[in-house]
Amino acid sequence: MNDGKRSKDLPQVDEKHLLDLLHHNSDWVWEVDAQGRYTWVSGVVHELLGYEPGYVIGRTPFDFMPPGEAERVMGTFGKIVAQQRPFSGLVNRNMRADGRIVVLETSGIPLFNEKGELTGYRGIDRNISNLGERVLQLETIYDTTPVALCMIDLDGRLVMTNRAMIRLLGITAEAALDSYLVHLMPDVWQQFQQDFVLAESGVTIPGREIIWHDRCYDTQPVALYNASERVVGLSVTWVDITARREAEQKLAGANQVLRQYAQRDHLTGLYNRRYMDECLMNEIKQAVDDRFPLSVCLADIDYFKRYNDNYGHQSGDDCLRAVTKALVSSQLRPEDNVSRYGGEEFLVILPRTDRMGALTVAERLRENINALQLPHVASPTGALTISIGVTTFYACDLLPADTPLHMIASELIHQADTALYAAKKRGRNRVVVMPETTSMSLNHNAR
Repeated sequence: MNDGKRSKDLPQVDEKHLLDLLHHNSDWVWEVDAQGRYTWVSGVVHELLGYEPGYVIGRTPFDFMPPGEAERVMGTFGKIVAQQRPFSGLVNRNMRADGRIVVLETSGIPLFNEKGELTGYRGIDRNISNLGERVLQLETIYDTTPVALCMIDLDGRLVMTNRAMIRLLGITAEAALDSYLVHLMPDVWQQFQQDFVLAESGVTIPGREIIWHDRCYDTQPVALYNASERVVGLSVTWVDITARREAEQKLAGANQVLRQYAQRDHLTGLYNRRYMDECLMNEIKQAVDDRFPLSVCLADIDYFKRYNDNYGHQSGDDCLRAVTKALVSSQLRPEDNVSRYGGEEFLVILPRTDRMGALTVAERLRENINALQLPHVASPTGALTISIGVTTFYACDLLPADTPLHMIASELIHQADTALYAAKKRGRNRVVVMPETTSMSLNHNAR
């Protein structure tokens, strides 16, 4: 069939017929000039707004809107005109001649003259009052919520952004139109690309924390689907959690300080008695489980009361710090534990160390204190010295399996203290080791 035949078969539609269709359509058809003034309207305007077409000609759409609504829609339409682009789905409130509110959904296309200059817009308005108010309410909530919200398509284009999101991006509302996340936030866009893959695989998209311009945001992407259940975009919430993270960091720092206070001796910086008890219990359990020896050294500064009486308590504190430094710098292993047992006493826990190994360590500790050459006029040697008692625990089958750990710990401390007493009795400035044994009595109070 040729074109002549095809055109001959088509029904002839005259201007009267077209006007009749336009005036009796359920949708209001209109044209406006470049200044937004109506130049032509269909008769449906009377049904929608209660005004005759002649009354509407020469006025603008904003003349029929409540003041606040007029300003809102004028701002949106101004951006559209500036870009000379078509638009659709622009929901707006209008006031009828009788004072009632009608909600319209407006769509339009730009009109140009032969020079390519914008001359106005042609479009339609559809009455959506039944749903329009709810739509406008939701749009208002979306735009005014303090949480940043955006929708992005598969190409990373910002389909929708609320005010909070625009502030987050640091751009204008105009710049947000048709902007792409890949340009604004390239690193973030790479992460969202991964989210598209997850969504298409049917996997729930996890939330993540994103740092942007020195702020921390908790983001939660949600996949958007079309009618065919295909992923077409993401809806993303951005919650600023900077203050919360800063508070958490401060709290963590405060907790760290509290733990240090709870575990450390304020004078020497060594672990305190409380933490030492916990550490010793743990090391005993490990020794029992793994069947390795565990040694304990209890050191005491010789004639320390005389030192305080002669030099003063401030000098006594300085002395304790000097002894502490010498002990912790005595080539100890990372797993060894040095703590202030109390007063001028120090406890050294040596995991995986037998009797001879502990004796070697103890002698090194004693010699390092001697090397300080701290004057002590009230000591027979004329210098500060320490005495050390050493004991070793050997986990073996002779020890009942159900022996409480605290009883083993108590016995170890008792044996080390007994050895220390022996060192003091034998003249001080020496190391005494309890006899090596494969078992221990747990009833030392009866001896």
